[in-house]
Amino acid sequence: MKEQVVFCEPGETGESQIWDLTRIKLINDAYIVHYFTRADWKIIGSEKGKLTFLETNGDSLLTAGYETPVDLVKYRQQGLLLRFPIAYGAASKGQFEGRGKHHDRLESVVSGKIQTTADATGSIILPGNDTLESVTRIHIRKIEKARHIPISSEFAFDHPADDSLFSAVEPEIITTDAYQWYEEGYRYPVFETIETYRSDSTEMIPLSKDAYFYHPAEQAYLPEDIANQVVRERKHAAREARMREKESNFLSFSCYPNPVSDHLEIEFTLRKAVSAVISVADTHGRLYAHFPLKSRSDMYMQRLEMRTYPPGHYVIKVSAGNEAVSETIMKK
Repeated sequence: MKEQVVFCEPGETGESQIWDLTRIKLINDAYIVHYFTRADWKIIGSEKGKLTFLETNGDSLLTAGYETPVDLVKYRQQGLLLRFPIAYGAASKGQFEGRGKHHDRLESVVSGKIQTTADATGSIILPGNDTLESVTRIHIRKIEKARHIPISSEFAFDHPADDSLFSAVEPEIITTDAYQWYEEGYRYPVFETIETYRSDSTEMIPLSKDAYFYHPAEQAYLPEDIANQVVRERKHAAREARMREKESNFLSFSCYPNPVSDHLEIEFTLRKAVSAVISVADTHGRLYAHFPLKSRSDMYMQRLEMRTYPPGHYVIKVSAGNEAVSETIMKK
C-alpha cells in the first residue's frame, strides 16, 4: 500500500541532498499495489489498471512487457531495469524489443532503451519531521518506440514482424522518467515520482505526472521480510549507541529541533567547573561557529541562529576539559 500525493520535482543530483517531504499533499491514502505470479510470468505487478511483466536473472531485474486496457506488449528481448546491489554512482543500460496489440485493431513493433543511474544520495525529512539519513535515489529513464499497422489474421506475439510493413510508419515515442528513493532496511522505495511524455520531431508533450509515498512505518510490518528487519534492528542499535556516546563522565548534551530551519537550541550540563567550547562545522570540516563559555558547573542553554546557513548536515560539538561530545543535525 502506498499513498498518492501531489507531484513534486525530483530535485538535484549528487551527494548530501536533502529532500523535504513534510509538505506533501495527499491525493489517495489507500493506493494498493499487488505482486503475483502466473503460469506465463514469474512476477506481475498490478497497479492503476496496468500489469507490468517482470523477470529475474541472476543479479538483474528485467522488464518483459505490460498490459493496459488498450495495449498488450511482450518483449522478446527483455530490458534491464535494475542490477543489484545498487550504490551511488552505479549505472546500467538495457535495450528491449518485441511486439504488441493496440485496441485489438492494430499490431505493433516496439523497441527502446533503458538507462538506470543511482544519481543522488542524502536524507529525506518525512511528514512528522522524522528523518531517513542514508537514502539513495535511482533514476530510470525508459524510451519506447512503437509503430502500428492494421492487425492481420496471422498476427502472433512469438512470430517476427515483417519489417517492410512498418518501415514507412512514423513511430510513437513514449519517454518515462521514474525517480525512486530507497532507504537501507526497506523493501520498497520511500518516495517515487513518475513523468511520462510523448515525443515528436519538435517537442516533448507531457502526458502524466504522478508521485507516491510509501510510508516506512507501513513497510516495517511486511511479512516474510526478515532480511530488512535485521538491517533496521542493526541501525536502531547503532542509534542507541550514538545516544549513549553523547554523555561523558561530566558532560551531557542535546540540541533540537533536528532537522532545523531557523534556530537551534543547544543544551548541556557540566557536572564540574571546567572550560567549555561550542563549535559548529559542516561534514567537510569547515568551521561555521566557535564560542567559549565561562568555566562553571551548571546547565547551559544556547540559541544558535541558523537561518543563513546553507542546507546540509552540521556537526555540533561541545568540548569540556579533555572530553567532547557531538551530534550531527540537518539544516533544511
